[in-house]
Amino acid sequence: MQKWLLISSLLILSACTEQAVDINDDYKARLNTVLGNAPDKPVLKNIQVPVVSQLESQFQISILELGSLGHCKLSNLVAKRNNQLGKTQVASERLKYQIQFIKFANECLNDPLTNDESLKATLKSAAIEKQQNLMSEFNYMLFNEVELKGLLQLTSDLLPTDSNQYSSASAFEALDNLLNIRKQIASEKIDSIDVSSITTSLEKLHQNRFIRQLLSSAQLQIAYNQQLTAWISGFNYMNSVCREGKSKKEAQILNTIFNKFYLNKIQGYQADLTGLLEKTSPMLFELWQAHPELAQLIDVESKNSLLNQLKQTSKEHVIWWQNFYKACDIRTL
Repeated sequence: MQKWLLISSLLILSACTEQAVDINDDYKARLNTVLGNAPDKPVLKNIQVPVVSQLESQFQISILELGSLGHCKLSNLVAKRNNQLGKTQVASERLKYQIQFIKFANECLNDPLTNDESLKATLKSAAIEKQQNLMSEFNYMLFNEVELKGLLQLTSDLLPTDSNQYSSASAFEALDNLLNIRKQIASEKIDSIDVSSITTSLEKLHQNRFIRQLLSSAQLQIAYNQQLTAWISGFNYMNSVCREGKSKKEAQILNTIFNKFYLNKIQGYQADLTGLLEKTSPMLFELWQAHPELAQLIDVESKNSLLNQLKQTSKEHVIWWQNFYKACDIRTL
């Protein structure tokens, strides 16, 4: 009985939680009672995902050469991969392999039992090549691994208006770890990379959709702000609700709608999104910095970033209302 009551309570709480789409559509529907000709819901387009090509090694180790490396961990690593011929290696596993190859190749080169000079030269060249290509391999993972590529894809599962229902901790942990790995690659501190943490980070992003929800929510709110501002900007209030000698009843209705739906609901939600973008954007910028067209969307210094677009479109919407209040001489409390 207690379990049933708990489930019922959760369902009721979920049902009572307002969604971003609902508060924006409610605001638009109320305005429509006075303005008319309300626009349809905004349609968004997915962010273009960068195309990063997979690199292929110029060096090969034969089966006979591999057999002579039985004393090295590298032998098992390469053999295990070769036993998976015909199977596609996902991007994260490919990156993990490259990192481990560099580590084990260097260990093998320092092992006194490795005495074939030709093979040692091949191992050294292969390790150097993989070291040079490791950042490209990291970027290949960013835009080919499902959990990371998915951050850029729109979702209808948006952040709720109640900030107490946000669950972001594990998503930020995943980003922190990926950024740390990127820094280790950039500084060539390969030995300090824990490859298992790559999988752990992807698992956290798979289980926690916060980043994808935030980016989708910000894009949608920007689109609503732009659409609603464009709509009300075409309303000639001076020749209608604010016309001299006309009752200001409809103007007061608009005032009530703006206060009740925009100021009391939408503005607070936008403030939450702004705060979350201010925290998340620098992390994503560092992660995606190699791709300028994508990086500008989360570069806090760019006017085209989601953060600054959200701020600007919100400001433009409020400015219209300020002009409305001033022209119609409507007093606010």
